[in-house]
Amino acid sequence: MTDMRNMYLRNVLIILSLLFLVVGSIAGVDSLKVYTKKAGNAFMSENYSLALEYYSHVLRLDTNNTNALRNSGVAYSAIGNKEKAKECYLRALEIDPEFAKVLNDLGVIYSSEGNSKEAIKNFQQAVAFDSGNALNLSNLGQEYARIGKISKALPVLRRAIVLSPDNSVISYHLGNCFAQTRSMDSAEYYFSLSIENGGKTSELFYHLGTVKNMLGKTDEAESNFKKGLDVNPEHISILQSLGLIHLKAGSYPEAINKFQRAVKIDSAYYAAWIGLGVSYSLSQNIPQADSILSHLMAIDSSMGYQMLDIISKEQIKRNKARRKASQEQKTE
Repeated sequence: MTDMRNMYLRNVLIILSLLFLVVGSIAGVDSLKVYTKKAGNAFMSENYSLALEYYSHVLRLDTNNTNALRNSGVAYSAIGNKEKAKECYLRALEIDPEFAKVLNDLGVIYSSEGNSKEAIKNFQQAVAFDSGNALNLSNLGQEYARIGKISKALPVLRRAIVLSPDNSVISYHLGNCFAQTRSMDSAEYYFSLSIENGGKTSELFYHLGTVKNMLGKTDEAESNFKKGLDVNPEHISILQSLGLIHLKAGSYPEAINKFQRAVKIDSAYYAAWIGLGVSYSLSQNIPQADSILSHLMAIDSSMGYQMLDIISKEQIKRNKARRKASQEQKTE
């Protein structure tokens, strides 16, 4: 009788143990789902600190969760902790060496650190494992361009634009590459395409304006420079470019306005001081021109002589134009 009772008790204990294991396993799965959902919600709300807290619970329950590791890396990167981000990405790659998104993310980290060699290595691997991803191709092309390897950047970026023809960022970088190779017609096309696809940055308008100016399309260049100033009124390179256009056209008050705005933003921007001095001189504001010339000579005499050289050349052009106009009147 005692043996029967003992056997019964053992069976009950075994059943209870199994029941506890099953319940614990179910609870663990439920907890994992809950933490994953909460982490995802926090991540999408850009509450990265909270997302990291929840992802830590996910990884406690599932140490090989590569998605949690990748998202943790992105969250760390978003709050400026690149080292922790890198640790997460490298852990994810130990588990899944072919995780293309992580390879791309790691490449972005290396690129931000100026380590183009490692960045290109990771971008190349990302492309190898996911060749149909325009972002991977775009990042690889941009990194090639960053180190001056335009011949390698262009074919990669062209592949990217085929996959994502409406991507303004890819169009912008293609424009930059063609501008660097002095292929201005192609640069103009891709910068314009970037704007059509939603790119509205002052830098983009500046680059398109510069290319159009080099192609002799002065009116279109001026229009794009003005659009750039609407986005960023203190874009000093645009102010300088507009000042030069007005100076060349003989619109000295407008030129003076742009150069004055430029030197007000940066008093050490000497290209604008030179333009301002030339504009004052050609508009017969001699005291102001002399004052700027003295200022430039005191800093670096070569800048003063550059100002005088430009004034001399502009005066020669003006004299030639006057003689030509006078001869045409006599002919009539």
